[in-house]
Amino acid sequence: MSTRISTFLFLSICFTISACSGTKVMSPEKTDRELTVDGNLSGWNLGSSLLHESESVNYYVTHTDDFLYLYVDVRSPSKNNAMKQSGFIVYLSNSEDDRKKIGISYPAGTFNLLRNNNPGEYQSFTRDPEWASKPGNRTLLEDLEKEVFERPMIVERYDGGSSTQRGFVGMDQLEVDGIQIAINQDRRLIGLEMKIPLNESSVYTLNKEENIWLGLEIDPPNFRIANEYDSSRNNQRMGGQNQRVRQSQGNQRSNLRRSLGQYEQWFKLNLN
Repeated sequence: MSTRISTFLFLSICFTISACSGTKVMSPEKTDRELTVDGNLSGWNLGSSLLHESESVNYYVTHTDDFLYLYVDVRSPSKNNAMKQSGFIVYLSNSEDDRKKIGISYPAGTFNLLRNNNPGEYQSFTRDPEWASKPGNRTLLEDLEKEVFERPMIVERYDGGSSTQRGFVGMDQLEVDGIQIAINQDRRLIGLEMKIPLNESSVYTLNKEENIWLGLEIDPPNFRIANEYDSSRNNQRMGGQNQRVRQSQGNQRSNLRRSLGQYEQWFKLNLN
């Protein structure tokens, strides 16, 4: 990785890199009572509701006839920082093909807030390797971090994922649809709890009689940072040499996303 690219990495020292390694089919235990959504695990049966366990994050899932409950128990500072910077998207769908069509990101993420509040600065952030090292811009990101838990962000993908729209909503708008989200404010690391209706009333439009795809994602920005290889466009390099240049650039940008905590994991839930 070039020196210019590496200046971006002060934002993400020693992030844990995780990826989806295959879908797990699970049958979460049903509970006979509704849970209070307050960001705490105190009302959960931890043994029977544990869906996934790792050094960086544990996931718990349970359900009633009417609601699905999810708890995200963050265990590592690197995962916590990645979620606060890039957001944490929860996908739920009955369709494998469209399983990433609708997601709710909470926290929203400082990078997404920057994109929403100041698109011009966001473009500079993703293109200029020196942008984030400037004191004024670092202060801007630190100020945005204070807002990451104020509003969820809805992520919608169209045309097979080639087009993505992001929009911020108030908690009250989700609650009208029956969705509740809470964060444990007393913890140093994120404890995220969600309650989702098992019907078509919410943005997820779930059918509890069918299997449900649950996806968890940290999706850092797609950087377009120029480096020393870009001068090759003016050097009239030919054939395979140009291809190697483009491949090198792509690898560098992919490495940068991974260093910022890029993560995706899927589960297939059978509630019957």
